[in-house]
Amino acid sequence: MTDYDLTIIGGGSAGLVLAVAGAKLGKKTALIEKHRIGGDCLWTGCVPSKALLKVAKVANEIQHAEKYGFFREGEVFNRAPDFQQAMAYVRSTQQKIEEEHDNPERFRGMGVDVIFGSGHFMSPQRFVVNGAGENHAYRAGEANSGEMRTLTSKKFVISTGSRPAVPPIPGIENCDYLDSETVWELEELPKRLLVVGAGPIGVELGQAFHRLGAAVTIAQRGNRILTKEDADVSACLLNCLREEGITIRLNTQITRIDTHIASAAVERGPVPRHPQSSPENVVNVTFRDDKNNSTEQEFDKILIAAGRAPNVEGLGLEGLGVNVNKRGIEVNNKLQTRVKNIYAAGDVIGHYLFTHVAAYQAQLLLRNIFFPLSRTIDYSVVPWTTFCEPEVARCGLTEAEAREKYGDVDVFTLPQADVDRAVAEGETRGFTKVIASRWRGKILGVHLVGANAGEVLHEYVLAMQHGIPLHKLSGMMHVYPTFSSSVWRVAGKWFSESTPIQLFRKLISH
Repeated sequence: MTDYDLTIIGGGSAGLVLAVAGAKLGKKTALIEKHRIGGDCLWTGCVPSKALLKVAKVANEIQHAEKYGFFREGEVFNRAPDFQQAMAYVRSTQQKIEEEHDNPERFRGMGVDVIFGSGHFMSPQRFVVNGAGENHAYRAGEANSGEMRTLTSKKFVISTGSRPAVPPIPGIENCDYLDSETVWELEELPKRLLVVGAGPIGVELGQAFHRLGAAVTIAQRGNRILTKEDADVSACLLNCLREEGITIRLNTQITRIDTHIASAAVERGPVPRHPQSSPENVVNVTFRDDKNNSTEQEFDKILIAAGRAPNVEGLGLEGLGVNVNKRGIEVNNKLQTRVKNIYAAGDVIGHYLFTHVAAYQAQLLLRNIFFPLSRTIDYSVVPWTTFCEPEVARCGLTEAEAREKYGDVDVFTLPQADVDRAVAEGETRGFTKVIASRWRGKILGVHLVGANAGEVLHEYVLAMQHGIPLHKLSGMMHVYPTFSSSVWRVAGKWFSESTPIQLFRKLISH
């Protein structure tokens, strides 16, 4: 007799969706979590970063309030936020979500057996948990201590997530660097911050800390930021960040990091708006550009945002025959490992490292585990957003990818300055770019840069999901003035700029 019908290892987005669904279906369900319910999204990712970005946005609006008619007779507010209060706001949002949504007792009330601790597989049906207790603050490499418990289960789902990857930079082991997990423990704002990596995490946090008062430098090995985005999107956002005063070093490698004691004689660099933070140590960084020129610069803190690594260590997967590569656990198109009763979802399988994708994978797993007629995963329509300002949102292929796959395509572009609501709110940076098939107007890719881009994107996602061609969106009534009216404007371009219309005009002109 087995203890459980379903055992989930990891209490992040995928794990929580599965745990609730399993319990509601009347299945005996266990959820094993070594740290805190909610996963990276609640504690080190989505929630704290978006809360910090909100504080940074308010700080930026205060900085530029003159254009709205404020501060003509002196400053009403302190233009630099108190960093400790800002971080307190971030933690309050996490606390609220934990209490209302991710409280272990909430899941226990639904019938889920929530078990805290780490563990490993003894066999495909047996998992040993080293109990840690609910208040145990687990960190990578830290051993748990507590009661050992062996669980048996018909099905297992591994959703242990990922962690920040550390690049092999000489001297980094002696540097008290920050990453997307430890940055939330900061109590003082660094005066000079180096962000290593210009992906979504690096761009979001780099801009946030700049707006809070730090002098921020972002170092990127490649020749553009946000390398997974369309080239036009990367170029636009690069200009926006540089216009704000963020230093961005492209085609740059870090060849050495040295830490030494700060002194009054040390050049402290640009003076930020915020007076806090007087670190005892400074970090000397050696950069090398694509022309092999070396330069040195000092910083107070380094934030590593150079990718992530899957959490697969210590699970005993190798002994079971579960394949693991550098991206994570290998699964088939039904999210099943080579061991038939063991599945995996979320960051640990390395496909798309997004909370919403993990939840989507969990929904598919629910069907495949408990219902007949299993389905395969479909990644053809995967939306995502980088929550910098202006926001960057995407779904589908870039222009280069579309041309490589389909050859000739139609591209429709609308500047954000042509959206009346954007003009009214002074949010005119950015554009909408839609790539469509030449003859039918099938939407192949959508790329948005602008205010509320992540919200506007979903109308396109729905159209792509259900095969609605671009020109049909022009027949849908949109409220005026809204940011979403840009969809109507772009869709209308099909009737003036698409290949079929251009051909028809040539035919009737003769």
